[in-house]
Amino acid sequence: MEDTVDQAAQSIGAVVPEWVFDWLPFALVMVLLFCVWLFTRKVFSVQKEHGADIRYREQGSRLLFRLAGLVLAIATIPMDGELRGQLFSLVGLLASAAIALSSTTVMGNLMAGFMLRTVNSFRAGDYIEFRRELGRVSQRGLLHVEIQNETSELVTVPNLLLVQEPYNVVRASGTVVSADVSLGYDVDRRDIEKALLAAIEKAELEEGFVQIRELGDFSVTYRASGWLNEAGLLVSSRSRLRAMMLDALHGAGIEIVSPNFMNQRQLKGEGKIIPAASMRYRREEDNHGRAEEVLFSKAETASAVEKLEDQIKKLKEVLNQEPAEGEPPLDRDAIKTELAALTRQLEEAREQAKAEAAKDRAQDESAER
Repeated sequence: MEDTVDQAAQSIGAVVPEWVFDWLPFALVMVLLFCVWLFTRKVFSVQKEHGADIRYREQGSRLLFRLAGLVLAIATIPMDGELRGQLFSLVGLLASAAIALSSTTVMGNLMAGFMLRTVNSFRAGDYIEFRRELGRVSQRGLLHVEIQNETSELVTVPNLLLVQEPYNVVRASGTVVSADVSLGYDVDRRDIEKALLAAIEKAELEEGFVQIRELGDFSVTYRASGWLNEAGLLVSSRSRLRAMMLDALHGAGIEIVSPNFMNQRQLKGEGKIIPAASMRYRREEDNHGRAEEVLFSKAETASAVEKLEDQIKKLKEVLNQEPAEGEPPLDRDAIKTELAALTRQLEEAREQAKAEAAKDRAQDESAER
Protein backbone atom coordinates (compact mmCIF):
# COMPACT_ATOMS: atom_id res chain seq x y z
CA MET A 1 0.00 0.00 0.00
CA GLU A 2 2.82 2.38 0.91
CA ASP A 3 4.61 1.53 -2.31
CA THR A 4 1.45 2.47 -4.25
CA VAL A 5 1.20 5.83 -2.51
CA ASP A 6 4.89 6.54 -3.15
CA GLN A 7 4.51 5.61 -6.78
CA ALA A 8 1.46 7.89 -7.13
CA ALA A 9 3.37 10.76 -5.52
CA GLN A 10 6.31 10.22 -7.81
CA SER A 11 3.99 10.14 -10.82
CA ILE A 12 2.34 13.44 -9.79
CA GLY A 13 5.77 14.97 -9.16
CA ALA A 14 6.91 13.94 -12.60
CA VAL A 15 3.86 15.56 -14.26
CA VAL A 16 3.43 18.72 -12.10
CA PRO A 17 6.34 21.17 -12.05
CA GLU A 18 8.12 21.62 -8.71
CA TRP A 19 7.36 25.36 -8.55
CA VAL A 20 3.65 24.57 -8.23
CA PHE A 21 4.26 22.91 -4.84
CA ASP A 22 6.35 25.90 -3.77
CA TRP A 23 3.54 28.35 -4.54
CA LEU A 24 0.71 26.12 -3.26
CA PRO A 25 0.71 27.49 0.36
CA PHE A 26 0.55 31.06 -0.92
CA ALA A 27 -2.34 30.23 -3.27
CA LEU A 28 -4.31 28.41 -0.57
CA VAL A 29 -3.88 31.23 1.95
CA MET A 30 -4.92 33.89 -0.58
CA VAL A 31 -7.98 31.88 -1.67
CA LEU A 32 -9.02 31.39 1.96
CA LEU A 33 -8.54 35.09 2.71
CA PHE A 34 -10.56 36.02 -0.38
CA CYS A 35 -13.42 33.70 0.64
CA VAL A 36 -13.51 35.22 4.12
CA TRP A 37 -13.59 38.70 2.60
CA LEU A 38 -16.50 37.76 0.30
CA PHE A 39 -18.42 36.39 3.28
CA THR A 40 -17.71 39.56 5.28
CA ARG A 41 -18.89 41.75 2.41
CA LYS A 42 -22.12 39.75 2.20
CA VAL A 43 -22.74 40.24 5.93
CA PHE A 44 -22.10 43.98 5.63
CA SER A 45 -24.40 44.19 2.61
CA VAL A 46 -27.27 42.58 4.53
CA GLN A 47 -26.73 44.92 7.49
CA LYS A 48 -26.62 47.93 5.18
CA GLU A 49 -29.93 46.91 3.57
CA HIS A 50 -31.49 46.95 7.04
CA GLY A 51 -30.27 50.52 7.63
CA ALA A 52 -27.49 49.68 10.11
CA ASP A 53 -24.52 52.03 10.39
CA ILE A 54 -21.62 49.73 9.40
CA ARG A 55 -19.24 52.26 7.88
CA TYR A 56 -16.84 52.09 10.83
CA ARG A 57 -16.71 48.27 10.80
CA GLU A 58 -16.46 48.09 7.01
CA GLN A 59 -13.52 50.49 6.84
CA GLY A 60 -11.77 48.71 9.70
CA SER A 61 -12.29 45.32 8.05
CA ARG A 62 -10.80 46.53 4.78
CA LEU A 63 -7.71 47.79 6.55
CA LEU A 64 -7.39 44.57 8.54
CA PHE A 65 -7.70 42.37 5.45
CA ARG A 66 -5.08 44.39 3.59
CA LEU A 67 -2.60 44.14 6.45
CA ALA A 68 -3.33 40.42 6.86
CA GLY A 69 -2.87 39.85 3.12
CA LEU A 70 0.51 41.61 3.16
CA VAL A 71 1.82 39.68 6.16
CA LEU A 72 0.53 36.30 4.91
CA ALA A 73 1.95 36.96 1.45
CA ILE A 74 5.42 37.59 2.88
CA ALA A 75 5.12 34.51 5.08
CA THR A 76 4.04 32.10 2.30
CA ILE A 77 5.72 33.33 -0.88
CA PRO A 78 8.66 31.01 -1.66
CA MET A 79 11.83 33.02 -1.02
CA ASP A 80 15.06 32.92 0.88
CA GLY A 81 14.69 33.03 4.66
CA GLU A 82 17.02 36.00 4.97
CA LEU A 83 15.00 37.98 2.42
CA ARG A 84 11.76 37.12 4.24
CA GLY A 85 13.21 38.42 7.47
CA GLN A 86 14.29 41.65 5.78
CA LEU A 87 10.78 42.16 4.37
CA PHE A 88 9.22 41.65 7.81
CA SER A 89 11.70 44.16 9.23
CA LEU A 90 10.72 46.63 6.50
CA VAL A 91 7.01 46.21 7.27
CA GLY A 92 7.70 46.73 10.97
CA LEU A 93 9.77 49.81 10.22
CA LEU A 94 7.00 51.29 8.05
CA ALA A 95 4.40 50.57 10.72
CA SER A 96 6.59 52.22 13.36
CA ALA A 97 7.12 55.26 11.12
CA ALA A 98 3.36 55.53 10.51
CA ILE A 99 2.64 55.41 14.23
CA ALA A 100 5.39 57.95 14.92
CA LEU A 101 3.88 60.35 12.39
CA SER A 102 0.29 59.65 13.42
CA SER A 103 -0.25 63.05 15.03
CA THR A 104 -0.58 64.76 11.62
CA THR A 105 -1.56 61.94 9.25
CA VAL A 106 -4.47 59.68 8.49
CA MET A 107 -3.06 57.22 11.01
CA GLY A 108 -3.68 59.87 13.66
CA ASN A 109 -7.41 59.96 12.89
CA LEU A 110 -7.45 56.16 12.74
CA MET A 111 -5.86 55.79 16.18
CA ALA A 112 -8.05 58.59 17.56
CA GLY A 113 -11.10 56.74 16.25
CA PHE A 114 -10.13 53.61 18.15
CA MET A 115 -9.50 55.73 21.25
CA LEU A 116 -12.95 57.35 21.02
CA ARG A 117 -14.52 53.91 20.60
CA THR A 118 -12.62 52.65 23.64
CA VAL A 119 -13.53 55.62 25.84
CA ASN A 120 -17.10 55.57 24.44
CA SER A 121 -18.00 58.95 25.93
CA PHE A 122 -20.74 59.51 23.36
CA ARG A 123 -22.86 57.56 20.90
CA ALA A 124 -25.17 58.24 17.97
CA GLY A 125 -28.00 60.57 18.99
CA ASP A 126 -26.15 62.24 21.89
CA TYR A 127 -25.89 66.01 22.08
CA ILE A 128 -22.30 67.21 21.83
CA GLU A 129 -20.92 70.75 22.02
CA PHE A 130 -17.66 71.25 20.14
CA ARG A 131 -16.04 74.65 19.57
CA ARG A 132 -19.12 76.37 21.01
CA GLU A 133 -21.45 74.72 18.50
CA LEU A 134 -24.17 72.38 19.69
CA GLY A 135 -25.27 69.39 17.64
CA ARG A 136 -26.22 65.73 17.77
CA VAL A 137 -23.99 62.87 16.73
CA SER A 138 -25.45 61.30 13.59
CA GLN A 139 -22.58 58.97 12.69
CA ARG A 140 -19.26 57.71 14.06
CA GLY A 141 -16.81 56.75 11.31
CA LEU A 142 -13.35 55.27 11.23
CA LEU A 143 -11.69 58.65 10.58
CA HIS A 144 -14.36 61.20 11.55
CA VAL A 145 -17.51 61.93 13.54
CA GLU A 146 -20.54 63.43 11.81
CA ILE A 147 -22.54 65.98 13.82
CA GLN A 148 -25.92 67.44 12.85
CA ASN A 149 -26.00 71.02 14.14
CA GLU A 150 -28.89 73.29 15.14
CA THR A 151 -29.49 74.33 11.52
CA SER A 152 -29.78 70.64 10.48
CA GLU A 153 -26.46 70.79 8.61
CA LEU A 154 -24.08 67.83 8.76
CA VAL A 155 -20.67 68.83 10.14
CA THR A 156 -17.74 66.42 9.73
CA VAL A 157 -15.19 66.57 12.55
CA PRO A 158 -11.93 64.54 12.29
CA ASN A 159 -11.41 62.15 15.18
CA LEU A 160 -8.02 63.71 15.91
CA LEU A 161 -9.63 67.06 16.75
CA LEU A 162 -12.01 65.45 19.24
CA VAL A 163 -9.03 63.82 20.97
CA GLN A 164 -6.94 66.99 21.05
CA GLU A 165 -9.65 69.51 22.01
CA PRO A 166 -12.27 69.40 24.78
CA TYR A 167 -15.91 68.76 23.98
CA ASN A 168 -19.06 68.62 26.09
CA VAL A 169 -21.47 65.69 25.96
CA VAL A 170 -25.04 65.98 27.21
CA ARG A 171 -25.90 62.91 29.24
CA ALA A 172 -28.77 60.83 27.91
CA SER A 173 -30.13 60.52 31.47
CA GLY A 174 -30.82 64.27 31.58
CA THR A 175 -29.17 67.67 31.77
CA VAL A 176 -29.52 71.16 33.20
CA VAL A 177 -31.24 73.73 30.96
CA SER A 178 -30.28 77.36 31.66
CA ALA A 179 -31.06 80.82 30.33
CA ASP A 180 -29.62 84.23 31.30
CA VAL A 181 -31.45 87.52 31.58
CA SER A 182 -30.32 91.04 32.60
CA LEU A 183 -32.60 93.05 34.88
CA GLY A 184 -32.35 96.47 36.50
CA TYR A 185 -31.06 97.32 39.95
CA ASP A 186 -34.38 98.95 40.80
CA VAL A 187 -36.17 95.59 41.09
CA ASP A 188 -35.99 93.54 44.29
CA ARG A 189 -34.07 90.32 43.68
CA ARG A 190 -36.66 88.32 45.66
CA ASP A 191 -39.42 89.31 43.25
CA ILE A 192 -37.16 88.33 40.35
CA GLU A 193 -36.32 84.95 41.84
CA LYS A 194 -39.99 84.25 42.48
CA ALA A 195 -40.91 85.05 38.87
CA LEU A 196 -38.04 83.02 37.43
CA LEU A 197 -38.83 79.99 39.59
CA ALA A 198 -42.43 80.16 38.34
CA ALA A 199 -41.10 80.28 34.76
CA ILE A 200 -38.93 77.22 35.37
CA GLU A 201 -41.94 75.31 36.68
CA LYS A 202 -44.09 76.31 33.69
CA ALA A 203 -41.30 75.20 31.36
CA GLU A 204 -41.76 71.67 32.84
CA LEU A 205 -38.28 71.56 34.35
CA GLU A 206 -37.53 69.99 37.71
CA GLU A 207 -35.39 71.12 40.66
CA GLY A 208 -35.29 74.74 39.48
CA PHE A 209 -32.88 77.29 40.94
CA VAL A 210 -31.82 80.89 40.23
CA GLN A 211 -28.29 82.32 40.32
CA ILE A 212 -26.95 85.88 40.24
CA ARG A 213 -24.19 85.67 37.64
CA GLU A 214 -22.94 89.24 37.37
CA LEU A 215 -23.37 92.71 38.83
CA GLY A 216 -22.83 94.82 35.72
CA ASP A 217 -22.60 98.56 35.15
CA PHE A 218 -26.19 98.83 33.92
CA SER A 219 -27.93 95.65 35.04
CA VAL A 220 -27.81 92.46 37.08
CA THR A 221 -27.46 89.16 35.21
CA TYR A 222 -29.61 86.30 36.52
CA ARG A 223 -29.54 82.67 35.38
CA ALA A 224 -32.61 80.44 35.62
CA SER A 225 -31.87 76.70 35.54
CA GLY A 226 -33.82 73.47 35.83
CA TRP A 227 -33.34 69.75 35.30
CA LEU A 228 -34.52 68.21 32.02
CA ASN A 229 -35.09 64.45 32.15
CA GLU A 230 -35.51 63.99 28.39
CA ALA A 231 -32.20 65.18 26.92
CA GLY A 232 -33.50 64.72 23.37
CA LEU A 233 -35.72 67.80 23.82
CA LEU A 234 -32.83 70.12 24.74
CA VAL A 235 -33.35 72.72 21.98
CA SER A 236 -37.10 72.99 22.50
CA SER A 237 -36.69 73.14 26.28
CA ARG A 238 -34.22 76.02 26.04
CA SER A 239 -36.60 77.99 23.86
CA ARG A 240 -39.56 77.13 26.08
CA LEU A 241 -37.69 78.25 29.20
CA ARG A 242 -36.90 81.65 27.66
CA ALA A 243 -40.52 82.06 26.58
CA MET A 244 -41.79 81.30 30.07
CA MET A 245 -39.23 83.72 31.53
CA LEU A 246 -40.56 86.49 29.28
CA ASP A 247 -44.15 85.75 30.28
CA ALA A 248 -43.34 85.51 34.00
CA LEU A 249 -41.27 88.71 34.14
CA HIS A 250 -43.70 90.75 32.07
CA GLY A 251 -46.60 89.36 34.08
CA ALA A 252 -44.89 90.49 37.28
CA GLY A 253 -44.31 93.98 35.84
CA ILE A 254 -40.52 93.52 35.73
CA GLU A 255 -38.72 95.35 32.93
CA ILE A 256 -36.02 93.47 31.03
CA VAL A 257 -32.91 95.58 30.30
CA SER A 258 -30.72 93.06 28.56
CA PRO A 259 -27.89 93.90 28.19
CA ASN A 260 -28.55 97.65 28.49
CA PHE A 261 -30.93 100.21 27.04
CA MET A 262 -29.94 101.85 23.76
CA ASN A 263 -33.36 103.33 23.02
CA GLN A 264 -33.41 107.02 22.06
CA ARG A 265 -37.02 107.71 23.03
CA GLN A 266 -38.61 110.13 25.44
CA LEU A 267 -40.26 108.37 28.37
CA LYS A 268 -42.70 110.09 30.68
CA GLY A 269 -42.03 109.73 34.35
CA GLU A 270 -41.53 106.16 35.47
CA GLY A 271 -42.71 104.61 32.23
CA LYS A 272 -41.63 101.02 31.62
CA ILE A 273 -41.00 99.11 28.43
CA ILE A 274 -43.42 96.21 28.88
CA PRO A 275 -45.67 94.86 26.13
CA ALA A 276 -49.34 95.52 26.75
CA ALA A 277 -51.33 92.46 27.77
CA SER A 278 -53.46 91.18 24.93
CA MET A 279 -57.20 91.00 25.60
CA ARG A 280 -57.58 88.22 23.05
CA TYR A 281 -55.66 85.45 24.70
CA ARG A 282 -55.44 82.30 22.72
CA ARG A 283 -53.82 79.10 23.77
CA GLU A 284 -50.28 78.65 22.47
CA GLU A 285 -49.65 75.82 20.09
CA ASP A 286 -47.66 73.06 21.74
CA ASN A 287 -44.55 72.54 19.63
CA HIS A 288 -42.69 70.71 22.38
CA GLY A 289 -40.08 68.54 20.68
CA ARG A 290 -40.91 69.65 17.13
CA ALA A 291 -37.57 71.46 16.68
CA GLU A 292 -35.56 68.31 17.38
CA GLU A 293 -37.58 66.30 14.86
CA VAL A 294 -36.75 68.80 12.11
CA LEU A 295 -33.17 69.75 13.01
CA PHE A 296 -31.79 66.39 14.06
CA SER A 297 -33.72 63.92 11.92
CA LYS A 298 -30.69 61.81 10.99
CA ALA A 299 -29.31 61.82 14.53
CA GLU A 300 -32.74 60.92 15.93
CA THR A 301 -32.94 57.92 13.59
CA ALA A 302 -29.43 56.71 14.48
CA SER A 303 -30.18 57.10 18.18
CA ALA A 304 -33.46 55.15 17.86
CA VAL A 305 -31.70 52.25 16.11
CA GLU A 306 -29.01 51.98 18.82
CA LYS A 307 -31.53 52.21 21.67
CA LEU A 308 -33.74 49.50 20.17
CA GLU A 309 -30.72 47.25 19.59
CA ASP A 310 -29.70 47.66 23.24
CA GLN A 311 -33.23 46.87 24.45
CA ILE A 312 -33.43 43.76 22.28
CA LYS A 313 -30.01 42.59 23.50
CA LYS A 314 -31.06 43.00 27.15
CA LEU A 315 -34.33 41.13 26.60
CA LYS A 316 -32.48 38.24 24.94
CA GLU A 317 -30.10 38.07 27.89
CA VAL A 318 -33.05 37.95 30.29
CA LEU A 319 -34.73 35.28 28.18
CA ASN A 320 -31.61 33.08 28.26
CA GLN A 321 -31.16 33.38 32.02
CA GLU A 322 -32.57 30.87 34.43
CA PRO A 323 -34.34 32.22 37.56
CA ALA A 324 -32.49 31.72 40.83
CA GLU A 325 -33.89 29.62 43.61
CA GLY A 326 -36.78 31.28 45.37
CA GLU A 327 -37.49 33.71 42.53
CA PRO A 328 -40.76 33.49 40.55
CA PRO A 329 -40.46 31.95 37.05
CA LEU A 330 -40.03 34.27 34.10
CA ASP A 331 -43.03 35.16 31.97
CA ARG A 332 -41.31 34.08 28.77
CA ASP A 333 -44.39 34.60 26.61
CA ALA A 334 -44.61 38.28 27.64
CA ILE A 335 -40.89 38.73 27.03
CA LYS A 336 -41.16 37.15 23.59
CA THR A 337 -44.13 39.38 22.75
CA GLU A 338 -42.21 42.48 23.78
CA LEU A 339 -39.16 41.22 21.87
CA ALA A 340 -41.23 40.79 18.71
CA ALA A 341 -42.67 44.30 19.06
CA LEU A 342 -39.20 45.80 19.53
CA THR A 343 -37.91 43.85 16.53
CA ARG A 344 -40.66 45.34 14.36
CA GLN A 345 -39.80 48.82 15.64
CA LEU A 346 -36.13 48.17 14.89
CA GLU A 347 -36.93 47.15 11.32
CA GLU A 348 -38.95 50.35 10.86
CA ALA A 349 -36.15 52.45 12.33
CA ARG A 350 -33.59 50.79 10.05
CA GLU A 351 -35.80 51.45 7.04
CA GLN A 352 -36.02 55.09 8.07
CA ALA A 353 -32.23 55.23 8.50
CA LYS A 354 -31.85 53.70 5.06
CA ALA A 355 -34.18 56.35 3.62
CA GLU A 356 -32.20 59.12 5.34
CA ALA A 357 -28.95 57.75 3.88
CA ALA A 358 -30.48 57.55 0.40
CA LYS A 359 -31.71 61.13 0.78
CA ASP A 360 -28.20 62.31 1.70
CA ARG A 361 -26.70 60.47 -1.28
CA ALA A 362 -29.26 62.03 -3.63
CA GLN A 363 -28.50 65.49 -2.29
CA ASP A 364 -24.76 64.92 -2.71
CA GLU A 365 -25.24 63.74 -6.30
CA SER A 366 -27.44 66.74 -7.16
CA ALA A 367 -24.86 69.11 -5.60
CA GLU A 368 -22.06 67.54 -7.68
CA ARG A 369 -24.08 68.11 -10.85
